[in-house]
Amino acid sequence: MQTSTKIAERPSRAVTDGILLKARILHTRVFIAAIMPIVAVTSPFWPEYSLPHEVMEWAGHLLVPAGVLIRVFASLYIGGRKNDELIVDGPFSVVRNPLYVGSFIATTGLALLTASVLITFLFALAFAAYYSATVAREEVYLYRKFGVRYRRYVRRVPRWVPSPRLWNSPEQLAVKPYFVLRTILDGSLFLLAIPILETLCEMRGKGAVPTMLTLL
Repeated sequence: MQTSTKIAERPSRAVTDGILLKARILHTRVFIAAIMPIVAVTSPFWPEYSLPHEVMEWAGHLLVPAGVLIRVFASLYIGGRKNDELIVDGPFSVVRNPLYVGSFIATTGLALLTASVLITFLFALAFAAYYSATVAREEVYLYRKFGVRYRRYVRRVPRWVPSPRLWNSPEQLAVKPYFVLRTILDGSLFLLAIPILETLCEMRGKGAVPTMLTLL
């Protein structure tokens, strides 16, 4: 009876994870899209070409691709095995949620492109709150599924801030191209947002879009 129950639970868990994944992707897209109208009508406190403005823009241009690359690199190790195995190698050996860390870095980078400290802070805060709740739900499942192994992993590896000294990786990986490709396609949304944001800023600078608010 116990075996049949476990078998019956697997499809249910897989379906649930699939629904949650689609929901997270949708929410991330909405999150990115929400930046666009804000940028269109909001002028940063620091004028264009000033040092603070340039520093924030350059930081944004660096963080967005860095976050996308972290997500793609992590996907090489997870390869669709998340529901069946406890992944502890590669980026998962230095931080427990490298995919979410990558998304956070990329999203913060997009917010920095607005050259507004307030917008960057609010978006980073909202993202952190949303994914903290997501991770909390996932950890309950992982505790139940992997028990002592996961407890040891939690004690050793930080949740959010990577610890490079813990790096460990096998010599070979079994990669699933579909999963990696899907991660690349999802990450392309972050990259596509960069020229859109820059176009909106240029339109506002030329007066094509009215400035309704100035934010620090």
